[in-house]
Amino acid sequence: MCSWAALPTWPQVTIGGTAADVQWAGLISPGLYQINVVVPPNAASGDDQVIATYAGASSPTGAMIRFRS
Repeated sequence: MCSWAALPTWPQVTIGGTAADVQWAGLISPGLYQINVVVPPNAASGDDQVIATYAGASSPTGAMIRFRS
């Protein structure tokens, strides 16, 4: 039995200040959420900040993803 439960609405995610396409988001284990996104095609190479916003709350600053084009 799959315990994954999708969120009723997707969070908003930006990578390097550009909106990312959210493909799926939800609970995957008690207290653990997963967000699957597509990196924007115009994302700059290097370390880009990732920010997720949902229900008025945002992820902590400082989360980064390294991307090479």
